[in-house]
Amino acid sequence: MKHQTKMALIVLAGSISLGCQFYARSPEDYQKETTALLDTKKDELKSCYDEVLKTDSTAGGTVAVNFSVEPKTGAIVNPEVDAAKSTASETLQQCVITALEGLALDPPDQREGVASFTYDFTANAAQPG
Repeated sequence: MKHQTKMALIVLAGSISLGCQFYARSPEDYQKETTALLDTKKDELKSCYDEVLKTDSTAGGTVAVNFSVEPKTGAIVNPEVDAAKSTASETLQQCVITALEGLALDPPDQREGVASFTYDFTANAAQPG
């Protein structure tokens, strides 16, 4: 399975009360840490893809997802497939959405993040090193 990911992340500035401690990442750090968090699901996604390949050896395509990163908790919320940018089967699409459940940045950020993330699945391709 060849697995490539692309991510776009927008950090939305929020109001901050004086005297409160908070963690605020730069947009670059927010993207880097969110990408690392999503990469923790790499093995789960590979297993799901391997199951799909058992019934269709040519299965593959792109799954694009949009989601928010909730301020204060860091939880990934409202993940949904971007149908206009996704070409993979419904099974692969649902696998990606399921994999995102329960993920959260630690420590959380005080600002909301809005992200688009793309997974590319290619059958019988070498794994990136």
